[in-house]
Amino acid sequence: MCVPLPSGTSGAVPVTNSNRGMEVEYTGDVTRHEPTLEVRRYYEKILPFYEKEKESIARSHLDFWRSLARDWRPGWILDIGAGLGRITSALARHAPTIGTDISMEMLRCAVRHLPPQSRAHFVAADMRRAALAWRFDLIIASSDPFCHLTTATDRRKALRAVADQLSERGHFVLEGLYRRREIFEPPPRRVRHAGGVLSINERWQPVGSRQLWHARYRYRDRPSMGGESELEASFIARAWEPADIRVFFASCGLSIEKLWGDFDRRPFRIGAKRLVAVARRLDR
Repeated sequence: MCVPLPSGTSGAVPVTNSNRGMEVEYTGDVTRHEPTLEVRRYYEKILPFYEKEKESIARSHLDFWRSLARDWRPGWILDIGAGLGRITSALARHAPTIGTDISMEMLRCAVRHLPPQSRAHFVAADMRRAALAWRFDLIIASSDPFCHLTTATDRRKALRAVADQLSERGHFVLEGLYRRREIFEPPPRRVRHAGGVLSINERWQPVGSRQLWHARYRYRDRPSMGGESELEASFIARAWEPADIRVFFASCGLSIEKLWGDFDRRPFRIGAKRLVAVARRLDR
């Protein structure tokens, strides 16, 4: 069963998954504000393919996030942009963990795949608002859900909400979108899943200034039985500027203590594989 939400949770309404008797919660503002509607429609469109893609989440990725919980021993964990809940579920082995996302459809899938007696719980919420009146010792944002917030105003709202929900001893860890200012088109990926093979092509093209990108994904699913299916979907994303990220976080009440260039915690350098920021509250 899911661990109960903290007593400080505000404005949550239960939605029961009758197949498992588990609950997803959602806050009333999640359906009312742009750009949440556009983002929700994007993930609803790709969900049948996205589920198969995420079946193969690398063990090294999960090991990184679990290592944070082992090192810092948080009492409660918040996973922003939890999606299908695989990282939320893994972290819940270490401490009660709440995963938030704006996609009710993905969170329902996450609930269905939770193991028995999991300490994970899911809340559909807009990350620009502190939906949980509670302080967490570890807040994570994997695969950069902030990339969908393309204005500085929305990003500041979301980071201030993080600061409001972070405990004095807490850490916020963001796996930020990082791109050099050139077209990024990695080799096609082939993902083996329970029913066949999924091929994924992606292309990222810079759009104007301000680290904006047009991302396009093409999926082709070849099941072991039945006909293949294809889908193309795209969205506008905003990457982080390494030179400005510390000042931007500070303007939202967060101090970046470390910038890593990959999950092995090597220091970030231009051209690194990833940008991982580790931040604390400024007023602690």
